[in-house]
Amino acid sequence: MSNGTVRRADTVIVGGGIAGTALAYYLARGGVEDIVLLERDQLGSGMTAASFSGVRQQFSTPLEIELSKRGLRFWKTCEVQFDSPCPFDQCGYLLVTSRPDVMQKFAESAKLQRGLGAGPVELLSPAGVNAVAPWLVTDDLAGGSYTPEDGRVTGTDGVAALAKGARSHRVDIRQWSPVTAIERRGHGYRVIGPKDTIDARRVVVAAGLWSPVLLEPLGLAIDVFPLELHYALTTPALEGSTVPLTIDFDTGFCIEREGRGLVVSMLVSKTPPSYGQHEMLENWFDAATRRAPTLVDLGISHVLSAPVDEVSDGHPNAGRMEEELWVLAGFAGHGVMHGPVLAELLARMMLGDPDQTVDLEPCNPLRTPQRSLENEWMATPIRERSVTDVLSKSSETN
Repeated sequence: MSNGTVRRADTVIVGGGIAGTALAYYLARGGVEDIVLLERDQLGSGMTAASFSGVRQQFSTPLEIELSKRGLRFWKTCEVQFDSPCPFDQCGYLLVTSRPDVMQKFAESAKLQRGLGAGPVELLSPAGVNAVAPWLVTDDLAGGSYTPEDGRVTGTDGVAALAKGARSHRVDIRQWSPVTAIERRGHGYRVIGPKDTIDARRVVVAAGLWSPVLLEPLGLAIDVFPLELHYALTTPALEGSTVPLTIDFDTGFCIEREGRGLVVSMLVSKTPPSYGQHEMLENWFDAATRRAPTLVDLGISHVLSAPVDEVSDGHPNAGRMEEELWVLAGFAGHGVMHGPVLAELLARMMLGDPDQTVDLEPCNPLRTPQRSLENEWMATPIRERSVTDVLSKSSETN
């Protein structure tokens, strides 16, 4: 329990994942003093640690494309900027489809990406897909979209680098310090936990899936909800080959390199209540039988599950809820890629110097999320159908 002492701080950030740690750094770098960051466990041990940590520029709305461009730049320069180990694996990102209508959407999005300075983005024929990923069956494909300069990182490397930067600006980082409640108190807020109780002028909730839980007692709601992601690590595979992070947008079939083996998963936003690790693997091997048959004999070394902080419209939440209560949460699984960039943009907004070239209104946490053509449809390959529906339809057409 708390020792009963209430200390004061200017700003308290709740959550020490990639976004919260980045926000602490950028606020402190911007001149804010007396910042306390509270993390319920070890820094980056939640969704950041569980992330695939892919960094791609292939999105379909101007905001996400801009965040991705800046995210790519952040990760490629992180090691030098912070003098902290943060290797970038430039393996490329490959999206494929057998559906002409989805291929047309790839083409429209690629045009937008290029127009906004992202890329290079290559639209590939089936033969072009085969040249990049010869282990894929391409006879039935309409084509693919490929960004060779994209890649993957280890999200916790970035957390360590940003924490180092934050500490150099005298941010008080407290690990293993959970927050159980936030209360309005005079002209500020009281942040309450079993180890620390702090009165602050300003509070930022950057606690991922725990953010709605902390905000609800205040009568505030944000669009963040859990989506359980299951994935597996395989025995050695495709050794000697560069493996782009590959997603089949028809089924959600996904592979990426991890050491000598692969990480495999099915990326969908709707699954039955009983859907677990066994069902994911069954569906993945079913999809691999059609899309990558040379991989069906792979051994599985580990099977893991982790929650994703999903949102309805593909846009994260970043902005003011009331007075000096702010939120930074709900990245639809893209927090490693977009978290540091959005944290910098939010810090500038909080400091009264917003970046005039980026419109953050789609991230307004007070918005009413709606599914529409304006949504970020590329955030998750399959947003409306269940994985079993997708595989059933795929079987009917093969």
